[in-house]
Amino acid sequence: MMTLRKHVNPLFVLAAAAALSACGPKIPDTLTIAVAQPLSGPQMGRGKDLLDGAKLAVEEINRNGFKIAGKPVTLELVSVDDKADKATAQKVAQDLVDQKVFAVIGHLSSDITEATIPIYKQGDVVQLFTSSAAELTKLGEGNAFRLVANDAMQAKAVASYATDTLRAKSVAMIHENSAYGTPMKNDIAAELAKTKKSLAVQESVDLKTTDFAGFIGKLKASPPDVMVAALRDHQLLPLLAQMKAAGLSEMPVIATSTGKTSKVAKAPADVSKLYSTISSAEPREFTAGPEFLSKFRAAYKSDPVWAAHYAYDAVHVLAHTLRANGNADKEALRAKLRTIDAIAPVTGTMRFNASGEQQYGAITVYERRDGSWSPLVRSDQW
Repeated sequence: MMTLRKHVNPLFVLAAAAALSACGPKIPDTLTIAVAQPLSGPQMGRGKDLLDGAKLAVEEINRNGFKIAGKPVTLELVSVDDKADKATAQKVAQDLVDQKVFAVIGHLSSDITEATIPIYKQGDVVQLFTSSAAELTKLGEGNAFRLVANDAMQAKAVASYATDTLRAKSVAMIHENSAYGTPMKNDIAAELAKTKKSLAVQESVDLKTTDFAGFIGKLKASPPDVMVAALRDHQLLPLLAQMKAAGLSEMPVIATSTGKTSKVAKAPADVSKLYSTISSAEPREFTAGPEFLSKFRAAYKSDPVWAAHYAYDAVHVLAHTLRANGNADKEALRAKLRTIDAIAPVTGTMRFNASGEQQYGAITVYERRDGSWSPLVRSDQW
């Protein structure tokens, strides 16, 4: 039997390849990544921390010569101040859409992120965030990617640590009335119910409340074994001071993630036992943490205050995924982010699942000791 071979003109192959390349998504000279965070007001410390981490990564990637499918591409970073305000956040989100930024690391608070998710989704801007309210990724419908564990896991950690480690039989809780605080309270109550316990005392407050006399009165009337506070530091600190004044300084307090700040750590020890649960581990807890801290200190002459390393890793993950895809198509990027084990230089484990949640998310419990937060236990199996 004779085998027939067809001769293919190499010039035809090159022409066909060029034509296919022209039909694919164009790789731009510059890709813009935005950081949308509170850069003024009480939460500016955390917002600037995320901005600094992202900036460090962008500078590093550009310095090393970033390419997509062999083409040099420059990453550009822009920042906007959402002022921790919903209306402002929605405006800056629309501005970023109009500017046709490629991706955004934003926002900080769950209620602010919730207000912007539809804007980024409709405007085709890939969104990554550190906000922890459990429902946010669902609202994003495939466009939202969380960089840390969510509050459903944090609620498990709070309930477990209160009842199993602190041996609490009765638990009280005060929470901010927001997209973060109210679901957190509901989730903690649900977890306690699994062990036939409930929130003996509970209180909801707005974000401006600093007089907690009514709640303190309830604690004194029926003292719980543990008190849980889902408040920000500008509210948590007055609460702890008022607890001390009321003779409740021996009551253990578990603050959720919004309360774990350097300001709280360095404040007067108004209660003897203060713990905090949080979905982001500190850089020093990772093997590559010291190297990142050295880079950060060299760049900013200070230590990160919260999650700069998560923003740093997020930019690296975006860059790695774009290189792996070999194009700048956003739909391809979203699909790949859900499956790729991308390079995350500090955390090493920034892997998204099909819904945009962290595959390896975990919660750490810290205790305030001598003006700093000391990690006690970190687990994904609460």
